[in-house]
Amino acid sequence: MIRKIKPSDKPRVLEICSQIWEGDDYLPLVFDEWVEDNGVFAGLWENDILVGFGKLTYLTPTDVWLEGLRKDEKSGAKNVGEKLSKFYLDYLRGKKIDSVRFSTYFGNAASIKLNEKMGFRKILIQSLKTKIIEKHVGEISANLSQEIEYSQLKDYIEKSQYLKASKSNIYKGWVVHQYSDKLLREYYNKKNFVVWLENDCIQGCALWSDVHYNDVFWISLLEADNERIFQELLNYFFHLNNNSGKKEIEILVPTKLLLDFCNKNGFTSWEQENDFYLYELPKIVIDQITQS
Repeated sequence: MIRKIKPSDKPRVLEICSQIWEGDDYLPLVFDEWVEDNGVFAGLWENDILVGFGKLTYLTPTDVWLEGLRKDEKSGAKNVGEKLSKFYLDYLRGKKIDSVRFSTYFGNAASIKLNEKMGFRKILIQSLKTKIIEKHVGEISANLSQEIEYSQLKDYIEKSQYLKASKSNIYKGWVVHQYSDKLLREYYNKKNFVVWLENDCIQGCALWSDVHYNDVFWISLLEADNERIFQELLNYFFHLNNNSGKKEIEILVPTKLLLDFCNKNGFTSWEQENDFYLYELPKIVIDQITQS
């Protein structure tokens, strides 16, 4: 049986999550939010026991994101991911949908095999890089600023190599949003950005996101004309997080130049570079599902 997760299911969900990533799963932090939002947080029951669950999230009214797939490895249940994935695709029948996407780590071989069998295609590979946050002492460069017009920020972002190499995607953690004016305005209005100005000209920029990983400062976009500017932006991130309690900076890297900057300045990979995969269901398959 597959049905929506209820508040009363929380203890069992947390029990399953405790087996994942040495008990450091972010899902317990978002359980209440997921139960209440307009997506579909659903679980699979076998013999009246919850053995797995996943989440369908609407990033926009017509763009769907699949996330949070979890399984109780101790249950011995088979084909949990396949059953939940088919449930979500059936749910989309008759609805107007432009995209269905998800991301995964390169090592999730079973998930990759399953979803490719269902028609999903890999559309982007990135490198997840991480660095321990250091205590910053001293002044921040006067070239770093948030006092610019929105139009100036938008013009720089839309011409950036980062956005181009990311195929016009912006990353909020492992959730990938298609770039839009509305999305960029959210960063601007929240002051979740900084630029490097020389002679009133932007030569570097960063966007960051509030994500569910409590100890991570997540960079959603970073563009720097040279390594010196990259290092100044990095110092700014340290400065922002002096008292935040966050432990690491994480960023998805799409370009060789930025990858070189990261590697020269102490960023590392979990296991290898090119470890983040973005998958998408082809539009022709979506139309076959939604119109049937």
